[in-house]
Amino acid sequence: MVLYLRITARDPLIARDGRPFGLGIRMKSLDWPYPSVLAGAFRTMLGKEMNCSFDENVIEALKRISISGPLPICRGKLYVPAPNDILVKEENETREHFAVRPVNIDADEWKSCNCDLPPEGILPAMLPLSIEKEFKPAKIPSLWSMEVMKKWLRTANNESFESPPDPVKIITKGEFLDLPRKDARTHIKIDPNLGTSEDSKLFETVGLDLSLKGELDGIDLAARIEDEGEFRDLASKIDSFHTIGGERRLARWRTDDNHGDWSFPSDLAQDFAGKKKVRMILATPAIFSKGWKPGWLMGWPKDKTPDYWPNELNLKLVSACVGRWKPISGWSLEHKGAKPIRRLVPAGSVYFFELEGDEDASVVAKNLWLKSVCDDEQDRKDGFGLALWGIWDYADEKNVKEQE
Repeated sequence: MVLYLRITARDPLIARDGRPFGLGIRMKSLDWPYPSVLAGAFRTMLGKEMNCSFDENVIEALKRISISGPLPICRGKLYVPAPNDILVKEENETREHFAVRPVNIDADEWKSCNCDLPPEGILPAMLPLSIEKEFKPAKIPSLWSMEVMKKWLRTANNESFESPPDPVKIITKGEFLDLPRKDARTHIKIDPNLGTSEDSKLFETVGLDLSLKGELDGIDLAARIEDEGEFRDLASKIDSFHTIGGERRLARWRTDDNHGDWSFPSDLAQDFAGKKKVRMILATPAIFSKGWKPGWLMGWPKDKTPDYWPNELNLKLVSACVGRWKPISGWSLEHKGAKPIRRLVPAGSVYFFELEGDEDASVVAKNLWLKSVCDDEQDRKDGFGLALWGIWDYADEKNVKEQE
């Protein structure tokens, strides 16, 4: 059973990062809730709806539910984080974009850049070598609609794509959104005996305000649920209020019939057919066993390959545009203790692969569209590492001819 959820926040959502928080310490908020925030809230809601005791068997059954998301949805359009493989130059109010692509340069040329090449022959991803003058990249919108992202995914190098606008000038009804505003609130501790605030007992919380100025509807959270277990019937009828994130902030949870953007767009299949260079863009943060690099590049362990993974798929990593790692931790009610800190590869990171074998980019994209590419099964079920797939080519014509 596959169903789609839409979560509408009643108040600003609390989703803090992994830094310490307490009296006298300012809270730091995430820019967007992690998948585990959604997964934990949804599983808790299902357990409460069934009046479960949350014993070991129930917990295992709830953890088997696959939850993908959350992704922003606004006015019926699904949005994804902006990719890392685009830079925009703005000069005299004119914006020009450049695709960041792998470049074939020899070791001496690369050493002249005062940088160390990663191991195993990974190529650098950079702007075309024909660009000689340095420039400071202009800001771009943080969230792109799926329609805009599809255009970028079929852009192999730098052709036929309109530069993203200035985030200050974007229209909320259009194809771009900025990240939610952060709503900071200062709190005090009340002395129960005197009914007044206690000295020096101040703390601050920061929530994500999902409303849009001047708009009746704001940004909602979209999710995909896959379950064949005992909770499938209850999940299909969800329409209730439940908490999500910190401070027990309320949101309305309900099923959503508008799920077209979750499916692989059929119009991309023809553009991807026969292409051997495939690009992977993370739509949600990912957790890999090798840090920034997927562990499955060395092959899936026996009986650990996901059901949706194409048979005999052989991807060779060529290059990557990876953002700075993000920490994730938390408190485990299951094990009654703090979770270990792990490192996330942030959403928007891009990996460049070459296909070795009979498969082409259309086969990869169709099977793995918005599917998790994490190494661990539970991370995949929690919604980490959802991926979008596109095509690419080398940055300069010189490199293309060398490969041919």
